[in-house]
Amino acid sequence: MCGPFRDDLAKQTQYCGMFLTPTLRNVAERKVFFHNGVYHDLKQVMDFYNLRNTAPAKIYPRDPSGKVQKYNDLPPQYHANIDSADAPFDRKFGDQPAMTDQDIQDIIAFMKTLSDGYKE
Repeated sequence: MCGPFRDDLAKQTQYCGMFLTPTLRNVAERKVFFHNGVYHDLKQVMDFYNLRNTAPAKIYPRDPSGKVQKYNDLPPQYHANIDSADAPFDRKFGDQPAMTDQDIQDIIAFMKTLSDGYKE
């Protein structure tokens, strides 16, 4: 929300690291997800949300020394803007994830119902 292509909010740094959420309409038809296109299916997206705080080594890359590079594409000065209060991000390292595998499968099945069959 605060750059590099937007400058209207650049001085409101509380928004840095936040992204506008796209519609869920036809979400199951997408081939890439997130601002950087790092995920390619809904299971990967759900795993990110479910494991980001409880098992970050399953989500983030490691540096040459083997340390997990959590929030690796966000400048450190904006790490405080990351939501760690709302579910499923209110979990800590080692906690049980907020969602079970069945919960994730159910959410993905629901998201697939949001496809309308429209083809470009």
